[in-house]
Amino acid sequence: MPRSSAYSDDDWKNITPHVPPGYDKKAYNLIYDHHSHTYFSDGVLTIKQNVEWHIAMGFNALTITDHNNMRHLEKINEVKEEYLEKDILITSGIEWTTTRIHLNFLGVSKWDTRIPYKPKDEKIIDAINKVHDQGGIVVCNHIPWSVKEAKYKNHPTRETLLEWGIDYIEIVNDDSQPENVFDQESYDFCVEHKGEIGMLTGTDMHKPDGLLSGGVHGWTLLDLKKFTEEALLKELREKQTKILYSKKPYLDPGIHK
Repeated sequence: MPRSSAYSDDDWKNITPHVPPGYDKKAYNLIYDHHSHTYFSDGVLTIKQNVEWHIAMGFNALTITDHNNMRHLEKINEVKEEYLEKDILITSGIEWTTTRIHLNFLGVSKWDTRIPYKPKDEKIIDAINKVHDQGGIVVCNHIPWSVKEAKYKNHPTRETLLEWGIDYIEIVNDDSQPENVFDQESYDFCVEHKGEIGMLTGTDMHKPDGLLSGGVHGWTLLDLKKFTEEALLKELREKQTKILYSKKPYLDPGIHK
């Protein structure tokens, strides 16, 4: 888990944070990113640097979802209360990463089941059910990236994902090529099946100034009665999200070496 000397905790100290376009703070108090990485998988930032970047990009809540491991848990717990006092909510998850599909599992506290390289349908269904048994949320990530960029074969269809009980589809993914950032087909599918399957946006940040799309294009809004992980999961289960999208990328304002 090498740390890059190009970044420090103070890189976003003397900047003005972005405000998401069209954000109505009277209607929504949470600006959320369900999808980002740290040096515990293939990201370059520490937990704290990841959080500071999110604050700079206009978020006040995030789930860290490193690939196929949850070794970040201890470090998240070390800073969680410090940021909660600043009204920043940090939670942990995992990106279940295979060569058929990438799924984010939100609200899980551990994952000790082997993750197959190329899972059969039954293994995907078993994983989804295991997350739901823990009270968690399952998100299908970046379908355009998986199909058009990674060229995964036999990616489950949206109809199949709905049948399997997926909770959300990621509609915006900032670490995709510009033409694949906004998933119009999934957006239309979620509108058609409103109440059954919801929409989320994800930065999928690995490197703060290295997003494939050029910057951040999406933010997910929720309105929480309490500023806790339990309240966040409750709203997510009820599919109470609104997404904001900007065609123009919002750039990392950090000052790096």
